[in-house]
Amino acid sequence: MRVAFQGDRGAYAESAIAQIWRHSVEQIPVPTFAGAVRAVHEGDADACVIPVENSSIGRVEAGWHALAAYPDLRTVGETLVPVRHCLLAPRGATLDGLRSASSHPVALAQCSRFFETHPWIKPGKSFDTGGAAREVAERGDLSRAAIASRAAAQRYGLCVLEEGIQDQRDNHTRFVAVVSQRSQLWRRTHAIRGATSVEEDDPQQIAEATRELLGQIVERNSLELDEIVSVFFTVTQDLRSAFPALTAREMGWVGVPLLCASEIPVDGSMSLCLRTLVQVELRAPRPLETHVYLRKTIALRPDVAARS
Repeated sequence: MRVAFQGDRGAYAESAIAQIWRHSVEQIPVPTFAGAVRAVHEGDADACVIPVENSSIGRVEAGWHALAAYPDLRTVGETLVPVRHCLLAPRGATLDGLRSASSHPVALAQCSRFFETHPWIKPGKSFDTGGAAREVAERGDLSRAAIASRAAAQRYGLCVLEEGIQDQRDNHTRFVAVVSQRSQLWRRTHAIRGATSVEEDDPQQIAEATRELLGQIVERNSLELDEIVSVFFTVTQDLRSAFPALTAREMGWVGVPLLCASEIPVDGSMSLCLRTLVQVELRAPRPLETHVYLRKTIALRPDVAARS
């Protein structure tokens, strides 16, 4: 999953991405809001996060304008990111020795009280909070500072001269995540098929095969348990010694509705076979590997096995 954001590494948008996508994604920094949205529209990114509102200054107009330019995009999630601005400078710098502090204009507007009480420090506009921190680190000028997050300080090796310099203590920004309507990533509900086999009708073999199958479905699709809506199991009529649902409950799937049934005994069909259909509702959009076929059931769907 490729997720674009406006800014540089260490920007608050990275926190928004981490809160919306709890699994690993490829983060793509882009200089402008319009560029981040355009990357999704043109297929260079699967999604992007855009700030649209801040508790201190209200609407983030540049974010809204970027989204309005591409009405074919669909909002698929949002999150509130706490904004705790820090004054960052190269090691050895002092508050009295600073002459400027740069950051994104939105961040500067959230720190007006700091500049009023420190008139010798002049605000300077930068394209991003993280970018401002990077530039200050690269120049190493002890008279220049940046306003960004503590995470940006750690990323670029800067020291924190002051923390929490924003005007409001509970300052936060609302980010939205958008995808292209053409990508189908806006769909949250999916059904994942899986199948496996055993050597004989033995409870331990059925339990082992069930654990392996469900584990592979979860791992390959980066699923979390609260994203699983329900699970439907079927077994061929030669399997009668154990319920696959019992193994799922033993795995901790106690809050998931589970159902077992018997397969139709069609002549020539595979024997000693266990199948499942897992219904999921994704918290955040992402492409799924979906179907998983293991052991002898690979012969049922060699196309799926080859992709895996």
